[in-house]
Amino acid sequence: MSDNDELAALIRETFSRIWPSGDPDIANYLTPMVARFAQSDCRDRHFLDEFGSGDLGKLASRIWESMLYGRFQDLGWNMASEDMGPDFMVDDRIYIEAVAAQPGDAAKGGLPQEWQDGGANAAVMVPTDQMLLRWTSVIKAKLDGYLKCLEQEAVDPKLPFVIAVNACRLGGDTHGIGGAPLAAMAVLPFGSPQAHVDVQTGQPLGGWQLSWQDTVLKATGEEIPTDSFLQEDYRCVSAIVGCSGFYAFPDDRDKFCGQPPYYVIHNPLAANPLPQPWLPGAIEYVVTAQEANHLQLERVPS
Repeated sequence: MSDNDELAALIRETFSRIWPSGDPDIANYLTPMVARFAQSDCRDRHFLDEFGSGDLGKLASRIWESMLYGRFQDLGWNMASEDMGPDFMVDDRIYIEAVAAQPGDAAKGGLPQEWQDGGANAAVMVPTDQMLLRWTSVIKAKLDGYLKCLEQEAVDPKLPFVIAVNACRLGGDTHGIGGAPLAAMAVLPFGSPQAHVDVQTGQPLGGWQLSWQDTVLKATGEEIPTDSFLQEDYRCVSAIVGCSGFYAFPDDRDKFCGQPPYYVIHNPLAANPLPQPWLPGAIEYVVTAQEANHLQLERVPS
């Protein structure tokens, strides 16, 4: 049996375990992406073991790496990877670190069990704050890893650094609330829509605005910041890329370069900013105004 046959068998068996009675379109959609990355020089030595491990968290991370690799290569960007440092180097000028957010243990502050058991298809409240906690956790972990790379001089501090988060395992989507994607709500202080209301008529005065929410509460009562892109500690992060899926319906593929929607949130304080727009086919946002307890988020024209 050739290496290609063994790889095809591993991918087929892995997807059969995950979706034993599911729609084969998902496996058919992902299989060539995974095979392409697995045969590249960018995969690390643990890729195949973790992909076939049966651990959904590891599998999600490996699928996400495969998606990013395919997306960037299809744009004609050169992809490289080193043992030290972030997952990818794009065109010798941008670092990309990939991570898949995990739902966590419901008993220890993760997403509620009823949501993890299928709440996305039932009449339950969307656990937005718990989702944001999962986003902030992985973003902070990847920042810490990058800072260690800087200390070890394993990366060039003058190049942009991007954290790419896939939130498929959290359920829901990345559209967020009131026009702010969850990716933006995780790094900028956007909360729920609010308005001043005329007590006589009940009509909003001046229109609806997103409330200022710079923290979310953990189950322990600890306040976790959601305004990291307004903090000096995060200036080395040029942008966040958010995606909430592993599958794009055929009718939607032309809109987003063949994959689910990618949301790019540019850091207004970035030490090494990306060009705007940066990623073709993505939905990109930038902060265009900042006042006391008020931010304006606008979409970057493509």
